[in-house]
Amino acid sequence: MSPSRARAASTILLGAAFAGVAFGAAGGTELGRTTAIELALVVLGGAGVAAAVLWGPPGRVPGGPAVAALAALTALTALSVTWSIVPELSFEDAGRILAYLAAFAAAVAGGRTRPRAAPALLRALLLGAAAVALYGLASRVWPGALAENEISNRLGQPFGYWNALGTTAAMMVPAGLWLGSRRGGAVWERALAYPALGVALLAILLTQSRGALAAALIGGAIWFAFVPLRLRSLPVVLVPAVGVAPVAAWTLSQDAFSKYNQPLAARESVAGDFGLLVLAMVAMLLLAGLAVSLGLARIAPPMALRRRVGIAALVLACLAPLVLFTSVAFSDRGLGGTISDRVDELTSETAGAPSTGAGRFAATSSSRSAFWREAGNVFEDRPAAGTGAGTFAVARLRYRKGEQVSRHAHGFVPQTLADLGLVGLVVGLALLAAWLFAAARATQLYPRLRRRGRTERRDWTPERIGLVALTLVAVVFGLQSAIDWTWFVPGPAVMALAAAGFVAGRGATAAVPGSAPVLPPPAPERPRVALAAGVGLAALLFAWAIWQPEASDRASNRALELAADGRLDEAESKAADAEDSDPLAAKPLLVRAAVQTQAGKNREAESTLERAVLRFPGDPDNWLRLASFQLGTVDRPADAAETVRGVLYLDPHSKAGRKLFLEIRQRLRAKRRR
Repeated sequence: MSPSRARAASTILLGAAFAGVAFGAAGGTELGRTTAIELALVVLGGAGVAAAVLWGPPGRVPGGPAVAALAALTALTALSVTWSIVPELSFEDAGRILAYLAAFAAAVAGGRTRPRAAPALLRALLLGAAAVALYGLASRVWPGALAENEISNRLGQPFGYWNALGTTAAMMVPAGLWLGSRRGGAVWERALAYPALGVALLAILLTQSRGALAAALIGGAIWFAFVPLRLRSLPVVLVPAVGVAPVAAWTLSQDAFSKYNQPLAARESVAGDFGLLVLAMVAMLLLAGLAVSLGLARIAPPMALRRRVGIAALVLACLAPLVLFTSVAFSDRGLGGTISDRVDELTSETAGAPSTGAGRFAATSSSRSAFWREAGNVFEDRPAAGTGAGTFAVARLRYRKGEQVSRHAHGFVPQTLADLGLVGLVVGLALLAAWLFAAARATQLYPRLRRRGRTERRDWTPERIGLVALTLVAVVFGLQSAIDWTWFVPGPAVMALAAAGFVAGRGATAAVPGSAPVLPPPAPERPRVALAAGVGLAALLFAWAIWQPEASDRASNRALELAADGRLDEAESKAADAEDSDPLAAKPLLVRAAVQTQAGKNREAESTLERAVLRFPGDPDNWLRLASFQLGTVDRPADAAETVRGVLYLDPHSKAGRKLFLEIRQRLRAKRRR
């Protein structure tokens, strides 16, 4: 196979892998699907690191501090099981971040061993993200087949969450700018950037994700501020924006895309028109991209024109916020009043839901303020180390003011403070600082002086531009995940980690023209072989640990099936196996108690439920199950009245707890009358 075909095949395989992670794990909320993806990431990532240990170049690893910081965060997440209020959730979260560590370390190894692979990685990221964005659009072209049960008006497939789809599309913006504005490469390849960015922009607008749109705009602004390809980049942005505008305007005016909980018939009524519009948009953008790319290939604008266009682009980018600032300052409320209103709207827990359709982008109200307050309350209760990784969903119940459900705090900082406290925040900031330093060295965006005090010249080579694009892919994801929980969605998170890890592992010396290192494959030495074997063994052990929650869940479900068939002894044995697989989970105990109750072993069942409460006292569901058993099965309302207090203490707004409390009071009154 020729080198060009090998590169194309590797790009396609890597892009398919990114898409596979996104489609396989979906929103990261299903244990079975997420576990399968985590196992693949740990095993393949461990294999990549082991290969780099065997055949990588000697010397210091540029991204080593960032890997060490992420490893420290992973270790802290795993250790939080010892003080977690719900150890099961912390253990599952440790598996997730362990998979992220494997992906990041493998990307660092790739940047170290294949320093010129940035173009292939950017193409693979575009392929994977474009597949996800196209699927999201296709879910509204064939809603009956791809999104039959979707009730939201906002695009969210294949994640089931619109902000995750919007973030994935936003990460396509810097990669698309790189592909469409580069001087080398085939014309048809540069032309593909136009429909790719059109799909990305349309997906962002139809998800109505304000965070994703802001992150994409910031990423594009940084590109224009630093990369001196402004004349070539302008049509890559403007042409897709012009092509998307009428399609987005028509789409957001339809009830199926602007009103919540529309029936399938309403969505299917506009599906055909929407599909034709998207198809026409993609075709027109492809033709426009070909025309622009051919024109730029045949015409070389003079340097003076390039500078003028670049200056004009920067001036327009600076004037846009200035015009907005001036219009706000001379509005009826004035600058201070408008800003104050927007801040109050953002932080108010009583503000109405933001508008749907295009009007949503002008609103700042959201439900995040309630989750941020709850995270602050959890942090104040345990400021040092938090309540355990991934436990915000349970810890917040004590502080919520309504019945709103949320698994995450919608922001990396509040989530980290609630789950891991100040220790977790310090480790997270250390990770950010280590990566920013490595990225600055790789992209040469920091002042580096020669010995005589003169600034070293850094030409904008294609390699350096590609590294900046990869850096911006990670920055776009980081900006959006700072105000959301997309960090918990494996699809976009792994794409961002791959980009960030490659940049960190690339190193500074290879970014300087003429100093790219020659990488002869060294013969594996005994220390390298031993270290690689240790990495492989650790990956297998970690994979085994990640599998245990899924194995326990499967055994628990099997126990319920056996109990339904009347095979109670086998069901109880299978529940015991589930407990052995994951002793940190309460579900095996609850299932075992249910089987024992069905078998008439009330004393053993109550003992099992009490054991669940004593081992996992921070979960109100365990208290609820025990109180329900005491009231409904053994008819001891007085004991149930004492137990239900634990439910209402941990979750004062629990519907089930309140209902059970009223039933207990009625039973006690009836007994007193008798």
